[in-house]
Amino acid sequence: MPQPALAVTVAPGEVLEDWCPACKAYTRITGSLALLTPAGVSTVGTWTWCSVCEDPDDQEASRG
Repeated sequence: MPQPALAVTVAPGEVLEDWCPACKAYTRITGSLALLTPAGVSTVGTWTWCSVCEDPDDQEASRG
């Protein structure tokens, strides 16, 4: 008999300003990811995003 799917939620933690080594500026944000399940909370990793490097409307050929 198949097991029912568990309800899980991925939630970002506190967002912090961070140094982007590609841009050489504080243009990146980072945070931890928490997995919320019926069994409890687990930290599953981190995420990062740079407002310059990852902006598709502001891409320079040298960044590609």
